[in-house]
Amino acid sequence: MRVPALGMVLVPKAVRDYAAELPHPTGLVGCRATGEMSHTCCEYDIAVFGQGENRLEKVDGHVVELVHISRPRDHLVALKGMSIIRDSKEFYVSSALNGITEEKFKRALFASGRKALVSSLFCQQRFKLSREKQQPATGAMWLKMASYHLVAGTLAVFGARPMPLHELAQARQADLPADAADGVQVALECIGIERATRPAIARSTEAMLELKSKDYDRELVRAKIEHLLEKSMLADCYYYAGRVAAENLASRNDAFFRRYSKLVQLAMDLSGDEQQLEKLQKSLSLAAKRGLKTDATTTATFF
Repeated sequence: MRVPALGMVLVPKAVRDYAAELPHPTGLVGCRATGEMSHTCCEYDIAVFGQGENRLEKVDGHVVELVHISRPRDHLVALKGMSIIRDSKEFYVSSALNGITEEKFKRALFASGRKALVSSLFCQQRFKLSREKQQPATGAMWLKMASYHLVAGTLAVFGARPMPLHELAQARQADLPADAADGVQVALECIGIERATRPAIARSTEAMLELKSKDYDRELVRAKIEHLLEKSMLADCYYYAGRVAAENLASRNDAFFRRYSKLVQLAMDLSGDEQQLEKLQKSLSLAAKRGLKTDATTTATFF
């Protein structure tokens, strides 16, 4: 049963009671907290203010993800708009939230966007190095990673907090300046949204889930992909599966890429058109550099 709780947010009573009984202060974050864009497959993200391992729990049929946070000031973007479920006697969480002013949030979001754009340029450099080493598949992987960073970075720079499952929808809805919108379109071309077919998604998903074989959220990712497929949201599904794979591969090394090149190629659904990728990289580089020149005082909020 859903009950009115936490301001305007509707939270299942079982989830609220479960979070309230945890040994640390807790609050609801993520798309369920904002009430925007969430799908029925979306988990309830519970910020737990204390030490511990992040994990998933099933509570009365609802998926709950516990995200442990020990230093709130390092998570200003994620915590903005959080709905407190349980606070400490000293009102620790309330004090932390009160400190996240709109100005601080915008600065932190803008900074996170710039960081993502820098990461895009870094991945593009890895693309060039891979080509020099005659490793075209690895190069294509790095360019696709660069594209995901550019989309997320552009959204953040212009005021939208990127949410992985909803990122493509956010990009569609954002009223971006022409040059920023053009950059996002280049990134989506690099990602290969036009290849978003059920067979391609099935191949990518199978390989991506193998990459995530030891991750605690593996089945949640699978459920989200299945939900998007059921809704025939093929482009969103393709984008999300590739983004999850990219995030997983970012922590791998060159030895892994060489040993599991076929798995990487399937998970990322990589293109082999080297001339086209080189052309796209130049446009992607210009877009990232333009984004980094954006002035925080001139950006608008689009979420």
